[in-house]
Parts: sequence; structure tokens; C-alpha cells
Amino acid sequence: MNTNALTRAYLVLGGLGAVSLIAYGIYKSSVPVGTVSAPAPVVQSAPVDMKVVGVMTAARFIARGQVVTREDVSTTMIAGPMPQGGRTAIGDVVGKVATADILPQQLLLDSTISADPAKAGLAALVPAGYRAISILTNDEIAVSQFVRPGDKVDVQLVLPDAVLAKQSGAERPETDVSEARTVLQDVLVLTVGATLGDPSLVQTASEQAAGVAGRRSEPARTISLAMTPDQIAKFALARSLGSFYLSLRGSDDLQMIDDNTAKLSDIRGPASPAAAPATPQQRPIELIVGDRTQLIYPKTSGERR
Repeated sequence: MNTNALTRAYLVLGGLGAVSLIAYGIYKSSVPVGTVSAPAPVVQSAPVDMKVVGVMTAARFIARGQVVTREDVSTTMIAGPMPQGGRTAIGDVVGKVATADILPQQLLLDSTISADPAKAGLAALVPAGYRAISILTNDEIAVSQFVRPGDKVDVQLVLPDAVLAKQSGAERPETDVSEARTVLQDVLVLTVGATLGDPSLVQTASEQAAGVAGRRSEPARTISLAMTPDQIAKFALARSLGSFYLSLRGSDDLQMIDDNTAKLSDIRGPASPAAAPATPQQRPIELIVGDRTQLIYPKTSGERR
């Protein structure tokens, strides 16, 4: 084969290749993009025992001692086992009190909320602007054991005669000037007993412990009251001067009474008039004249001579 024949053969082959490339390009441009098959993604099936539950979480910051409302609660879906102490119903958390600060999206657990406000600590129970003060009482002072947290009481003070006579600085009167007066009204009871919470449950627990130990338990005697700083100063002075008593108010009694000081004379009544001094009895004089005897009585100062 000569050179001219080889050249013609190469030209024919090159032309056929170029035509093939052009035809393939026209074919690819005419095929829709969606018809090009893509590799199918690998889907891993979830475990059969995996469950998704909705748990109650904080929708916003909840401070310790705050009562949980519906606006404070949101539902968060989680996969897996239920957290210990978690709640799935909004009714299980609304109305309870936060026993610790709760951040947004934090789970509302039994360890962070409680139906007992005392679980948040005494400081969380004290209203704004008030202070807590604890006093030692007995059954007579504190209406037996019927005072409960949330009740309202009045404080009565009994001032003995010696204190009032010393306070006046004047000459001591002949009569007893002891008096009693109401010094504080509508005072909130925060706690009863040394332990926060329901005093009846605390007492039951102490009785059970005493039964195991074989000894009789003593009832709780400490009561915590909420007072303003001015009320605390007045009460601190009053308790140092005399004895005090607590009177329990009714749940709907909002009446504030005026000064109701009672003096000892109010109990004894008006003093009876002094009796006139008795006239001393004069002894008679025996006059003997001969065989005659006569008794002569001397005249008193009021008789006519």
C-alpha cells in the first residue's frame, strides 16, 4: 500500500470518530436530566423498641419559689426512655412550685418542682418587703396546735405592773396598772415547727421515730412569722417587756381593729367607795355613891353636850 492510500485511510477514520463524538453530544443534550438515575441513599431503620415521647420543659426561666403556670411550660419531643422524674402531662407541673432555678428548655423533673411550697426553702416563702422571724411558743400561746402555714394571727402583749410603773417615772400608784394590748395584726404564719412543710406530717414522722426509740416525742414549738422591719422592731421590744399571745384569725377576716388596750381596772370594775371609819366604842364609867351604883357613858365628839 502506497503513502496516498494510508493517508486516505487515516482521514476516513478521523472523520468517522468526529462524527461519532458529535452524535454522542447531540444524544446527551436531548436526554432529560431527570431520567438520569442517581444512586439510592442508604436508609437505616430505627430500632424497633425506640419510642418518642413528649416531656414537659421550661418555656422560659423559672425562679426558685415561683409557681409554675401554663405559660412557663412547653413540650419537647425526645427519643428514648422517659427521664426519671419527668412528666408528660401539663397538668402534672402547672400549679407546683420550683424548688430550684430552672433554665429555658430544662426538663421539669420531680427534683426541681414540688406541690409543697416549703420545699423551695424558707426564703422563697417570705413576701417581698418582709422578713421572717421565729418565736418559741406553747399550746396556750399559739392556739394549741391548730395554727398552720398560711394562717393569719394577731399578737397580744401583756405588760405587768412593774414595767409600766418603771416606764412612767412618776410616783408609783397604789393600784396595779397592768394592761394588755394588741400590738400587731394580720401577721402571716410561714412555718410551724422546725421543719419546713406540713406540720402534721412532720409530727407523724417524729412520733414514729419516737416509738422506735421507745420515748415520747415533744410537739413542735417554733413558729415563723412574716413581718415588716418596723413590725419586727416593735415585736422584739414588746417580747422583752412582757408575755405575748397569738390569736388566730378567720380565713376571710380582714378587719383591722383600733386600740383595744385592757387595764386591770376594766376586769376588777370600779373601785368601791371607802367605808367610813368606825366610831370607837367608849367604855362606861362606874359611879358608886353609898349603896347605889350607876354606869356613866362619856359623850362622843359628835354629840351635843
